[in-house]
Amino acid sequence: MGTTERREQERNIRREDIINAAEKVFFLKGYESSTMDEVAKIAEYSKKTLYSYFQSKEQLLQSIIYRAFWTLNKMVKEELGDKTNLTGLAKLKRLGETFIEFTSRYPKYFETFVLYNSANSELSKDDEFKRASDNEGEITLAYLVKVLEEGVSDNSIRNDLHIQKTAFVLYANIIGISSLVLNKEGYLREQLLSAEELIQEMFQLIERSIEK
Repeated sequence: MGTTERREQERNIRREDIINAAEKVFFLKGYESSTMDEVAKIAEYSKKTLYSYFQSKEQLLQSIIYRAFWTLNKMVKEELGDKTNLTGLAKLKRLGETFIEFTSRYPKYFETFVLYNSANSELSKDDEFKRASDNEGEITLAYLVKVLEEGVSDNSIRNDLHIQKTAFVLYANIIGISSLVLNKEGYLREQLLSAEELIQEMFQLIERSIEK
């Protein structure tokens, strides 16, 4: 390995160390209450080193949002990548189940991109960290669009739907249900409804509204 490659590898390691530290601090204290000083301390780097990689706390937040979307997209790809025998409608259900699994396995990632990804950003659209997280989020939405298009093509989904609008509505529904399951378990018990039953009801409602 040459000098340039070694230096780049070292930079990548430091960057990951800092993001790992930011996750620990943000997830423990909350983003608003966390400081760059605390991140630098956990990462065991000086503030000068920290700011040479990330110019603001929000750039760190966007890096975590990127990780969250990347993790979700990886799970979706693994679940749907080789399921060529499934209809678009069946894939849509698998995608929704994968999202629910993601919120259960990575609740802090889910909480982070739900709370902050749609918030007003102080970063420009051209900021490398904001652009990276936005692009990864678009991939998540693109999976929904793709399975809807496949469903229309194989006649498992109605062909009179506006694909892009339907994808947005489904995305909002999945986030809403996931948030309810994550934060309102006690309320669900009061309603004599398990998380699994709620999710099943949602899928059945979606299927009835869009199936051919």
